[in-house]
Amino acid sequence: MAKKCKIVINCCGPYRFYGEAVVKACIEAGTHHVDISGEPQYIDGMQVKYHQLAQEKRTYIISNCGFDSIPAEMGVIHAEKNFPGTVNSCEMFWQNILDPRDRNSKAVLHAGTWESAIHAMANFGELQRLHRFLETEKLPDLRPKLKYCPFVRKINILDGYFFAIHSGDRDVVMNTQRLRYINERKRPIQFENYIGFGSLWTTILTQLILLFTVVMAQIPGVRNILIKNPKLFTRGYMSHEGPVAVNRAAQKFQMTFRTKGWTEGQQLSEEPKQELLTRISALDPFYGMTALSILVAAKIVLKEPEKMPNNGGVISPGYAFAKTSLIEELARLKNGLKFEVLNLEQH
Repeated sequence: MAKKCKIVINCCGPYRFYGEAVVKACIEAGTHHVDISGEPQYIDGMQVKYHQLAQEKRTYIISNCGFDSIPAEMGVIHAEKNFPGTVNSCEMFWQNILDPRDRNSKAVLHAGTWESAIHAMANFGELQRLHRFLETEKLPDLRPKLKYCPFVRKINILDGYFFAIHSGDRDVVMNTQRLRYINERKRPIQFENYIGFGSLWTTILTQLILLFTVVMAQIPGVRNILIKNPKLFTRGYMSHEGPVAVNRAAQKFQMTFRTKGWTEGQQLSEEPKQELLTRISALDPFYGMTALSILVAAKIVLKEPEKMPNNGGVISPGYAFAKTSLIEELARLKNGLKFEVLNLEQH
């Protein structure tokens, strides 16, 4: 298959079990590869094992090309492009707006996503080892430090309560920042991501369920019970049936980015004085948006290779597409991403 095409679009997970064989075949054939994985051990493992080989073959291997990594990565790039000065930090506040038309189904995601997440939680130690291989050069000590808040809190600029997810999209964005620093000597942007809900009780309960699941996933017997019973452990939001079409079409997400830094001409030794608020949003994020994202990403790889870095390699989407027209392509589609600049102010 890989020998018969220029790019493989791989949507078959869990990638922990099925992804590496496809990546290896693509590199051997000199064929580009994009996928929608959000599984950190698979993503970092492919970078450790195959980055050099992919560069030698001038082949791009790019994971995280679906929701929610493409919106997160492009959201940071969009914020930086619209920030008149030097960015120090960026915080992302993610909200899903569910408006179910079929009240008989609560499902938002399919059980396959749940299974991938459980395996990622269960193998957290493996991820730490991979990070040590990848972090060959430390990022500079950036000041002022972006404060990380692990507790549920209300965000004044938004209508909702949020808690931090100190992994996932944060790892993807920080991998991009690391690659751009190593290869371009670009100042890294500090980044944190938060997920929010309208109700304080829902936010607290969701955080507790997430913590419970992480702990239980470490126990092999319990792990299998978790995998087999997604509807029970997610309060019906993930199931083997997946979401029904009418509910998918009514789902919406928005990510609001609070970006802080220095004005043009301001010394970096001074306190940052500028704050920018931006937002991206779309309908049907988990399926419709993911399909659009990976198809547009594949198109960009084929049409704009001269705007992409390193002539190949296993790289993150933010690093791969930072200088391409991916944002413009996603924005012009009928059901694509909406990019907004909300407010710019100086303190």
